[in-house]
Amino acid sequence: MSYTPSVNIEYEAGNEFNYIVTPNAQSVLGNIVNSFQSGYHSFTIIGTYGTGKSSFIMALERDLRKNGGELLRNSKVFNAEGFEFINIVGDYAPLSSLLSRKLNNDTSNIFTTLGNLCQSLKKQNKFLLVAIDEFGKILEHAANHNPEQELYFLQKLAEFANVPTRRIILLTTLHQNFSAYASKLTETQKNEWSKVKGRFKEVVFVEPVEQLLYLAAK
Repeated sequence: MSYTPSVNIEYEAGNEFNYIVTPNAQSVLGNIVNSFQSGYHSFTIIGTYGTGKSSFIMALERDLRKNGGELLRNSKVFNAEGFEFINIVGDYAPLSSLLSRKLNNDTSNIFTTLGNLCQSLKKQNKFLLVAIDEFGKILEHAANHNPEQELYFLQKLAEFANVPTRRIILLTTLHQNFSAYASKLTETQKNEWSKVKGRFKEVVFVEPVEQLLYLAAK
């Protein structure tokens, strides 16, 4: 068995790998499940580099495919027969472009395409999980290029996912708090930034030092 300090959810999803379930991972998953059952569909997982956020997402997706596993004992907590996945690794580019590339569609039709996909999956009692790793790169690009336009798209995406009747989960990962990426913006833009931040349920991903040492030893 080999060890790698980072994984790519876009290219490595579906691969078999050894995931060590920690109390922190169980706590994060419990927070997501409980919040989802309370009505949240959009999440931001916040944790420093190297703590295992990407591996957590891959382990969750693997268990959802298998209807249970090391991390998720039973995928029925989401009351679904199956899942479809859209995995994106963030880049310094508009999220609309990254998402449209995944959907093989024009940026102007993203929400129509997503809506049709969700409707199709709903008929099959399936869920759509959209995972965006390295979300901070997208936020940095948004802060430096047309922040109003980019923020509005982020807001629309979160609001789309948060519609209670839609069978969709939106997971994003950040190395620092959402607001930290808005330092260069004007006060008005920062207020808009905070409004968009409020569309996401924040989940802190923190592995204690002793747990990291244990993982390194394993």
